[in-house]
Amino acid sequence: MKRYLILPVIFVPVWGTICVLLLHFQIFFHQDKKREIGIEKMKINEEIYRSIIAPKEESDRNIVPLEEALLIDEAAMRRDLIMNVLNDDPENYIDMLKQARMNDDVEVVHYAITGMVELSKEYESRLQKIEYRYAKEQENQQLISEYCDFLQEYLSQGLLEGQMELVQRNQYIKLLKKKLKFKEDLHTYVCLIENQMQMKEYEQVLKSLERMDKKWHRNEEYWILRIRYYVELKQGKELKETLEQIQQEHIYLSAKGKEALAFWQE
Repeated sequence: MKRYLILPVIFVPVWGTICVLLLHFQIFFHQDKKREIGIEKMKINEEIYRSIIAPKEESDRNIVPLEEALLIDEAAMRRDLIMNVLNDDPENYIDMLKQARMNDDVEVVHYAITGMVELSKEYESRLQKIEYRYAKEQENQQLISEYCDFLQEYLSQGLLEGQMELVQRNQYIKLLKKKLKFKEDLHTYVCLIENQMQMKEYEQVLKSLERMDKKWHRNEEYWILRIRYYVELKQGKELKETLEQIQQEHIYLSAKGKEALAFWQE
């Protein structure tokens, strides 16, 4: 072996050890700095988290269900609740406004009635506009569909009573039948049958169910409406046969369908 090759052999173990030691100390000191930075960052994040969560927890203490708030003895809170509803979106709280009309607090009753009157005015204004358009374009399919959707919304709010409700339900049924002449669809049949039941037009309900059966025999909505029809007419024999038919034909019922079925079986 040549002599000059001996030097690398001698110094490699020495310098290798020194390099490893230097690298070790460098890593050690850097980790301390990262640990300090990480801890500080965690502390800052924790403070931010607390600042966000604390107010929310504080505000949660003041949340009271609407129905319970109407029953409490603090008149100021009841009145404040009604005012918040009126300033927010009274359309989403119609049931509560109806309940508030029976409250012992005169001011609460006044606010509730005022809110419902304002809602009624708004719906009446929309009704007049769509009636005006329909009078000019009675064969406009898009307008008929829009008119049906509006009446479905209006009637579902429970703002109409007595003769006014009967007039609008009759109009809704006429429009639904007209819509079906252009195109038969499941949703329109469901709306038609539900409103025919509301009007106690059971002969018409049966005819609508028969037409629905031809196109949507295996659809759960058809079977739920059919069961409801027999329940309302108190036809126990037909109801039992229908329930057996559902099992025999393995009609699929969703969770919602089963819930509705259980309701009408009670």
